[in-house]
Order: sequence, then structure tokens, then C-alpha cells
Amino acid sequence: MFTNPVPDICPPLNPRYLREYWEQKKRERSVNSGVVSSAQYWSNVSTVREVYQKQRASDTWSRKVQSQIEELKILSGSQVLDIGAGTGTLAVSLATRGCRVTAIEPSLPMREGFLANEREAGVSDIRIIPQRWEDISEQELGGPFDAVIASYSLTMTDIGAAIAKMQACCTGTVHLFWFLTPPSWARVSYALWPKLHGANYTGEPLADCLWQVLNEMGIRANLTAEHPKSPTRYALIDDVVAEYRQRLNCSTAKQDACLLEWFEKNLVRSADGYELPGNSRGAHIWWNVTDSPQGSARDKPSGGKY
Repeated sequence: MFTNPVPDICPPLNPRYLREYWEQKKRERSVNSGVVSSAQYWSNVSTVREVYQKQRASDTWSRKVQSQIEELKILSGSQVLDIGAGTGTLAVSLATRGCRVTAIEPSLPMREGFLANEREAGVSDIRIIPQRWEDISEQELGGPFDAVIASYSLTMTDIGAAIAKMQACCTGTVHLFWFLTPPSWARVSYALWPKLHGANYTGEPLADCLWQVLNEMGIRANLTAEHPKSPTRYALIDDVVAEYRQRLNCSTAKQDACLLEWFEKNLVRSADGYELPGNSRGAHIWWNVTDSPQGSARDKPSGGKY
């Protein structure tokens, strides 16, 4: 199995059990043999260009973005904070709809892509803060915000502190998008990691864990499953190997041969090339901060930041 199930029974005397479970999974992942951190992966210019240019060119990507915007239901004129905004997928779309957007994005290649997409969309007033969410102070944010968004950007180890900070700077709704089932790259990683790196693969904690973390914090959030993501299509097997060579941190001819052999066996031939079988789903988790506590002092980082 490739899932990371959350235990059904939580120790009653540990009110932070699920937050600690999230942290444990994140730490296990960070020391997993061969794993490249999200910060390193998305700081690679060629990775950002390859992944985002391919995604933006697809119809499924456009439909996904439109679906997310509709789910958010953010009114024109709202002040919005987008955490881990990437190349501006949601931030730029919301700005074109009349929202005042502040974007948090620590990766330089991502910010360069963001500015290019901003120019293409004809907007120029988005504020971009080049820092990690964990390192930003309340004063730097300049809120409060009507809506706070973190779309597939929950890289934080201390998820309790991260959520408490979102709550503290928001007067409206918080929206988290996260993996409900393992994405395609995780499924490939579970299958190939032992052969490539000599160790089992540790995946991300999933949306079930995140939703239970919120419950543990006294936050009664809504959860909606997104539509299944269609398989990614590739013109050539070599294109798949090139992408996963980066995703799975491969650097040797032996690893390349292992990738090629696996994809030759497991890719499905389609009308216009190849695709990885199986669908994956994300989840949209959201709540109104006026209906939830603002987090306990134990969730908040020291040093004057929340």
C-alpha cells in the first residue's frame, strides 16, 4: 500500500497527537534517502519551466484552475493572501477578477514565472513576499485578509503553528487544497524508490490527516473532494523518463535504465502518446475564522511572530 493512514485511535492524554503525527511524517520524509526537499526541487529553473509550461498548456489545467476559483467564492475587491503562490495560478486569476492580492513565494524561479504570468494577464499590483510562510511576521504581512489560501503548498513541518498564523491574519475564510489520495508522482515513487535509492519511500500526510489536525485545534472545517485529476499525457516515453529523473532525484545510468524499464511496462498507450494509469484526487478544506478559535499559545511560534 502507498497510503499513510492516520491511526483510528488517538491517545486521549495528548491533545497535540495529530499535529505531532503530521510533523513526524514530514521529518521522516525529509530524511528519506534520496528525497529532495520541496524548496530545492522548486528552486530548479528547468523543473519549474518543464512542469508549469506543460501544465499551463493543457485543457485539464485550465479546467482545474477555473474549478478552484469557483470553489473559493471570493468576491471582487477582497483582500487575499496566497501562501506558496507558485507561478501565480490562483493569485493572478483572482487579481484579474478585482481582488487585492498578496502572494507568498520563496522560490526565485517561481517568482520569475509569476511575474511573466502577471504581465501576460495585464495586472501589475500584486504584492509578492519572497519568504517562507514560517519566517514571515504579522507586521510584514500587512493584513488582515478577507481570504487566505494555501493551494498544495503545505510544506510546513509545524502545521499547528502554520494554521494558527493563517487564522490570526484572516477575518474571513481560510482555504487549504491538499492531496486526498497520493498524486501520480507519489505512486511512482512508492513503486520505484527501493530500487532507485535502496529505501522505502515516505509520502506526504494526506487530507484526512489535515482535516483531523483542524478538528484537534477546535476548527470545524468543511471538506470537498475535487474531481479526479486526469492522467498526465506524454508524447514519448523519453519525456516521462526526463520528468521523473528530476522528480525522483536520479543521477546515474543505472537509475535511468530502471526508470525506462518501469515506464515501458506501466505506461498506457493513448491516441496521442502515453499516460500513467490511475487517477488522483485533491481536497478543498475551508472554514470561516469567526466560527473557529484563534489557536492556542502552544501552536504559535516564539520570537515575536504570532
